[in-house]
Amino acid sequence: MTFRSVLAAAAVAPAAICALCAVPSTARAADMTRAEIDAARARVEQAYQARLRECNARFVVTGCLEEARDERIRQLRPLDRAEHQVNAEERLRRSAAAKERVQQKEREAAEDEARRKTQSVREAVEPASAPAATPGARTPRANPELHQRRQAQQEAQARAEAAQRREAAAERRQKAQERQRKAGELQARHAEKAASAASAATPGARNYKPPAAHLPTPSASDIKALPKR
Repeated sequence: MTFRSVLAAAAVAPAAICALCAVPSTARAADMTRAEIDAARARVEQAYQARLRECNARFVVTGCLEEARDERIRQLRPLDRAEHQVNAEERLRRSAAAKERVQQKEREAAEDEARRKTQSVREAVEPASAPAATPGARTPRANPELHQRRQAQQEAQARAEAAQRREAAAERRQKAQERQRKAGELQARHAEKAASAASAATPGARNYKPPAAHLPTPSASDIKALPKR
């Protein structure tokens, strides 16, 4: 071993020691958080870059670079396992949270359905068991929200029915106007035809030709009075 190689090994040794101190043990890596894993990975990469600079300053570079890469892989291996474990735990937590949300929605839906059924049974029983209301007295509302919702539905239905009635009345008026127009046109045509016929039958009208007059029939005395040839 030459003096230069001894000096190079002495220069590389502090960086290797710092890198080993930066990497946690396998047992410690299993309990690391994602932030701690990222910080340890950054320290390993920093030590690896420093080792590369030291190797490039040596006379024989290849062996030093291979050792640096092997050391980097060895230091990152427990960090990779710890990161895989953290990812698996996060997936489990997300899956459990999603399952809890689904179960919460199912519970809320079941509670809403139970309330609706209870309200339906109560509404079916209360009208039969309630005494006859006094004229002018107001019936207490068991569920104001339900009453408001029904009232809104009834008002919307009344508005829709009123709109339908208006449309039907407008359509009837339009049809009646169309019938009146057609009747007026038909009456006008009939009047025109009647006027044409009356004009053709009246004496003195255009192209009117009176019938030829009948000649009187001669008697026997008239025939005898005729001159003889």
